[in-house]
Amino acid sequence: MSATLLPRSTRRRARRRSRVLLRPVLGLLAVLLALTGCTEPDVEPTPTIDQVQVAGEFGVRPQVVFEAPLEITETATTTVIEGDGPTLADGDLALVSYIAVDADTGDVVGDIYGSQPQTMQVTEAAAGPLYSELVGVAEGTRLLRAELGTAESPEPVVIVYDVLHTRAWGETVEPPDDVPSVTLDETGAPTVEIPDTEPPTELRIVTLKRGEGTQVRAEYAVTVRYTAVSWESGEVVDGTWSEGQGPTTIAFTGLIDGWQDGLVDATVGSQVMLIVPPEQAFGDDTLVYVIDVLAVSPMDGTEGGAE
Repeated sequence: MSATLLPRSTRRRARRRSRVLLRPVLGLLAVLLALTGCTEPDVEPTPTIDQVQVAGEFGVRPQVVFEAPLEITETATTTVIEGDGPTLADGDLALVSYIAVDADTGDVVGDIYGSQPQTMQVTEAAAGPLYSELVGVAEGTRLLRAELGTAESPEPVVIVYDVLHTRAWGETVEPPDDVPSVTLDETGAPTVEIPDTEPPTELRIVTLKRGEGTQVRAEYAVTVRYTAVSWESGEVVDGTWSEGQGPTTIAFTGLIDGWQDGLVDATVGSQVMLIVPPEQAFGDDTLVYVIDVLAVSPMDGTEGGAE
């Protein structure tokens, strides 16, 4: 029988029953809608390493800021500054400056930006946990590492380290025609060809690459890589480009006069040729030095630069 044919009283009772049956359903929907409106969506926690802020120029002690204690649940590394120098490979030598901060207290527990950079061979034995991060990294890169801790040092730390340059990277400068010619191999090692002329009688300073970093200053330390060639024989008599050798840091005081007078005010990133007469060297031969200026650091613990 059609609902429209039901007696009026019967239709009223049917509508009342339908409203009674709908009340629980409508109530449940209201509760669900309320819960949906009040429940916040799941929010992923900010990764630990993203809670650390690093400021400052490459090669200079950075500012490392985070809210301590910083909970580190796993070791992670990220790139702060992308370098554009040569890429490190297994077995290469890396030049590194770093600062380490205790994750629990925010106290600095290690810092070599105020002293000489560290030379490190890129091998698992020498570089330890940093090995996998150094392989494939370009010189000029700044890395941030949140370290959970190791067996030797179980305290969690935040480390910022700069992978410094191991060869001059400044703008190439065309040298004069009357000086020895210099060619570089793929590693940056120079070969010096002595011209068939008499050597100069006075110190000559020739800029081959001009960097824009910190100037070399007296009473500071300078990190260099160099080759020394005898004008008389054309043979290499000293240097730091042989296999297994790398940058060396020396106090810029008490050196031969040719270095003391010729290298002062040179800027980090530069490659400089010094033609040093005997009286400003070792007294028996004119020497030609090709010097890559890689970093300047103070001897008294104040901040230097290795841009």
